Amino acid sequence: MKKSIFIAVTIVLIAVIIIAFLQLEKKNKQYIIGSIMPLSGDVATYGVAIKQGIELAIEQINYNGGINNKLISVIYEDSKAEPKEGVTVFEKLISVNNVDIIIGAVASSVTLAIAPIAEKSQTILFSAASSSPKISNAGDFIFRNYPSDDLEGKIVAEYAYDNGYVNAAILTINNDYGIGLNTVFEKEYIELGGKITLNDKYNEGETNFFPILTKIQENEPQCIFIVGYGKDLGLLVKQAINLGIKSQFFSTVNFYDERSITSGGTAVEGVIFSSPVFDSESENENILKFVKTFKSKFGKKPDVWSAHSYDATLIIADAISRTGNFNVNEIKNEIYLIKNFNGVSGLTTFDKNGDVMKEAKFLTVKKGKFIPLEINNAKTN
Repeated sequence: MKKSIFIAVTIVLIAVIIIAFLQLEKKNKQYIIGSIMPLSGDVATYGVAIKQGIELAIEQINYNGGINNKLISVIYEDSKAEPKEGVTVFEKLISVNNVDIIIGAVASSVTLAIAPIAEKSQTILFSAASSSPKISNAGDFIFRNYPSDDLEGKIVAEYAYDNGYVNAAILTINNDYGIGLNTVFEKEYIELGGKITLNDKYNEGETNFFPILTKIQENEPQCIFIVGYGKDLGLLVKQAINLGIKSQFFSTVNFYDERSITSGGTAVEGVIFSSPVFDSESENENILKFVKTFKSKFGKKPDVWSAHSYDATLIIADAISRTGNFNVNEIKNEIYLIKNFNGVSGLTTFDKNGDVMKEAKFLTVKKGKFIPLEINNAKTN
């Protein structure tokens, strides 16, 4: 029995060594990077969109000869939007696949769980979606081309208050993403002179919002700031309308999800939310080309997540090309030096924390579609 166990363990070890050797050989012939995103679970829709943006960028880079005469390839891993799983696949990418650059993660909680290991191992971790303010101080090797909640929470609070909504309720998902926006919105709104009538949170996977909404209704807020994921937000608003709540709803970019409309139906008409400036309807030549190519490949228009991951991949490729090699410290330094990178998601410049500052816009739901809203639009109800 012991002999059979020894043989089995030996076989596994040999297999691991062979895989590592083959990965190293492959790495000498091409650049290999990793990517971590949710490809299964409740928020897989965001991960799939990000994967598609990366795939398109890689396809175009390789079609044009690669980087420094080497092709580039990506190893994708599924985090399931769970911190523990994210750490597991991250460690696999750096120890088995020997990658030095990883695009990811998506959920802020996953990125924050991975960041200390990335910093210690000197692995570049570049997120195209995570927005928690905590990421700003996550380390020297941590970057993102998606704005921090510090920006999004602030502009929504300003928009609401400036348009006459002087008291608000807050209801956000109870994770790093939701808590970050909750904190920023509340602080900014109060500093402007607004009053918070109730501040509450809901757990991931929640489907019955009536108890929380009943408490909110008792305080009669003029507006309600909600943060979560598309299908949850649509259902939340629908249940609020069914209760008779007439408050104006404000949200963030995660409302920019077709599931918000499919789960909320006509109840989500008039919801106002912020989003980075990417516009699939733009007449900008660079964006027109991106949208056309993306639609040809995937049969649909790209969204804000695909745009940011597409740009993230091109930014990394640009930094690698300017180093002339694959030295991770040199690549990291080159990313910090990037100024006004002209991508489809807007101009990208990184600060000393690896953060990006970008413009934002507001949208609303009208006749079942997301449409742009003027920043200085008057109060809607």
